[in-house]
Amino acid sequence: MLEPKRALKWLAAFIGIDLAAIALVVILFDPFYQYHGPFFGMHEVLYDRDNQVPGTIRTLSYDNVLLGSSVVENFDSDYLDAVYGGHTLKVIRASGSTADLLYYLEQAHENRSIHHIFWGLDIHALTSSMEVTLYSTDIPRYLHTDMVLDDFPYLFNKEILLEKIPLMLFYSRTGKNTAGHAYDWSEGKNFAAAQAMRAYEKPALPVTGCDMERELQYFDANISAILGEINGHPETEYTIFFPPYSMLWWDCGYTNGIGEVYFYVLEKSFEALLPCENVSLYFFQADRDIVCDLDNYMDMIHYSPEINQYMLECMASGSHRVTGENAQEVLRDMKETYEYIIYEKIYEYYEKQD
Repeated sequence: MLEPKRALKWLAAFIGIDLAAIALVVILFDPFYQYHGPFFGMHEVLYDRDNQVPGTIRTLSYDNVLLGSSVVENFDSDYLDAVYGGHTLKVIRASGSTADLLYYLEQAHENRSIHHIFWGLDIHALTSSMEVTLYSTDIPRYLHTDMVLDDFPYLFNKEILLEKIPLMLFYSRTGKNTAGHAYDWSEGKNFAAAQAMRAYEKPALPVTGCDMERELQYFDANISAILGEINGHPETEYTIFFPPYSMLWWDCGYTNGIGEVYFYVLEKSFEALLPCENVSLYFFQADRDIVCDLDNYMDMIHYSPEINQYMLECMASGSHRVTGENAQEVLRDMKETYEYIIYEKIYEYYEKQD
C-alpha cells in the first residue's frame, strides 16, 4: 500500500498527464483555429462564426476578405477566388455593425496584406452604435488574443473536446462548411413567401414622421470610420455592395415612419463612397425581381443562396454598379421601387385596410 504522500504525488502526476493530454488534443485539432490552420490533411471547417472568426483572421492564409453580416454568409467564396484571384476569408458578424466589422478588418490588416475586400454594407450598419460588441459571456475575450496564458477555458473545455472537435472531424470528412461554403447556414431553411411573412405583421396604419436626428445620430461617425478604413489602405481594392432586403423590410420601414432615413443614408453613402478611387460600388436593393418576390426569402432580409450567387455573377460582370454618372438614377429607381412596394405590391400578400 502506498504511503499517503507518495499516493498524492502519483495522483497529481496522473492528473497532470491527463490535463496535458487534453490540452495537446485541443491544440493539435484546434477547432477555433487559435494556433494554426488544419493539420492531418483536414479541410478548414468553418461553422461557428463568433468563435472561429477571431482565430482564423490570425492563423489562416488569405489575400482577400469577404466582410459582412449573415446576409453575405452564404456566398461561395471559391467563386470570388476564381474571378479575382487569391484566397478569400469570410469575416462575418451577426447584424454586422460597422464598429464590429472594422474591428475585424483592423485585425486582418495587422496579420495579412489584404488585396481585396468584398463588403456587404447593410443600411442598418450605417446607423448603428460605434461600440464594439464582440465580447460577451458567449464570446469570451480570449478568442481575440494571441496569448496562450488566457486560453485555459479553451484548452480544458468538455464541449470543445467532446462536441466541437468531433463535429469538426465529421464536417471535414463530409465536406460541410468547408472551402467556399464556410459558415453556410442555408441547409434546411425554408425560403418561401409564407415563411417570410411570419417575420412581419403589417400594421393597419403607418406611423407618420420620425425623429431624424435620433435615427441618424451615429451615421456621420459610421461613414467617417468606413472612409478612414478605405483611405487608410489605398493599396486595397474594395468592392462594396448593398444586399437586397425583401419588400417586407422596406414596408416595415414605411409603416414605422423611417423610410426617409433609409434614403438619406443611401444618398449620403453614395456621395461619400463614389469619389474613392479604390472602391467599386454595387446596389441590389432596387432589383424588383428579387425584393418583390417573397419566395426568395425566409424572413424580412435573409435570401436564398441562389440570390447570393446571382449577386456574385452581377458584380463579376459589372452589372448593378453605381457610378458618379448613374447614382441619381439608381436612387430614383429605388424611390420608385419603394413606392411600388408600399402602395401596390405589398397588397398582393397582405389585405389592404380601409
